[in-house]
Amino acid sequence: MDRNGETPKMIKACAVMMMLAAPLLASNAFAMGSSDSWSSEGTDLSAVTELVDTGMYDMAIDKIETMLEEDPENADLYNYLAYSQRKMGDFDSAAQNYERVLMIDPEHVGALEYQGELFLQTGKPEMAQENLARLEQLCGMDCEEYKTLASSITN
Repeated sequence: MDRNGETPKMIKACAVMMMLAAPLLASNAFAMGSSDSWSSEGTDLSAVTELVDTGMYDMAIDKIETMLEEDPENADLYNYLAYSQRKMGDFDSAAQNYERVLMIDPEHVGALEYQGELFLQTGKPEMAQENLARLEQLCGMDCEEYKTLASSITN
């Protein structure tokens, strides 16, 4: 306030600008993904996804195994574990963990896609086709998981 008890115009203008900008800032933060968008049934998966996305599969496996001690029925954790194991070349462990995901959640489209990729890597294209058919039933031919597996099968 100035000496007359009034708020200068510049401060008022800044306050109005901040009020107008607040919804825009909030929507940008939401678009980038909040920690809630990286959670699975109360488990924060952001650290895992960051490790997997940067190809640090051995560290991801360690982190996931620790997290599974606290949340042993989390299909998403097992899916990331199997994915990391597959990327590290541990196909047997990956196969077991994809099965575990699908026992917990038979409609886990991510696991169906990645398991299909594993089937292709291990010379079982007919099983990959079965996963593709299951994906078509669950999410249609326009979902990313279906498109990705279909592309892998044809290449």
